[in-house]
Amino acid sequence: MIARNFPTKPQVAAFTLIELLTVIAIIAILMGLLLTALGPAKDQARRAEAGTAVRNIVGACKSYYNDNGKYPPVASAKKGDENTNGYYAFGDVSAGNCPVSNNTLFDVLRAIDRGGDNANHALNRRQQKYFEAGKAKDPKSPRGGFCDGSEFTKNPGALMDPWGAEYCVILDADGDEIIDMGGFFTDLAGAPNAIRASAVAFSMGKDGIRGGKGYEGRFRQANSAVAPDDVVSWQ
Repeated sequence: MIARNFPTKPQVAAFTLIELLTVIAIIAILMGLLLTALGPAKDQARRAEAGTAVRNIVGACKSYYNDNGKYPPVASAKKGDENTNGYYAFGDVSAGNCPVSNNTLFDVLRAIDRGGDNANHALNRRQQKYFEAGKAKDPKSPRGGFCDGSEFTKNPGALMDPWGAEYCVILDADGDEIIDMGGFFTDLAGAPNAIRASAVAFSMGKDGIRGGKGYEGRFRQANSAVAPDDVVSWQ
């Protein structure tokens, strides 16, 4: 009698339930570690973006000054006395002493006639473009660029920081190249704390307030060396 050899089914390697659950747990742990590290990395990238922006804003304002012998004399942005501590302030009205949106300044620096003080390019006759930046993302909650286009219904032409607030820009109006920032940060008021510069810009940072929690309205927390949350051009 001849023995017949029937083919056997090949064995297929497979995870056991315990092995599968172990792999899933490891992936979950790795994802948690990644997300934990991703938050600070994103915040650091936004701070770097805002830091570059405030320096570029100040550079654009100084280029305008070099060409025109003065900063844009926007009457609606004027604060203080013409001869003592006078300045122009543009930006988020929640920042304290900014009477007008920064679109009023950037319309001048970008040679855009939206009426008002710059009607018919009154403040930039040569229509020189001193500042350029990209368009903000998400018209409903714009951040990281200009509110350009009909889809932006709030403060068209305003430049937003990476957290969704307007950059604040302060320009010397009395020619002494000293800006008393007391209307924004109480610890930067008067001599010797006033900033020796003719143009400054700042973002209120991630928390959206001047200073930080617990020391709102101050640039630095009293008796502390901790860096402020605000991103500024003068440091």
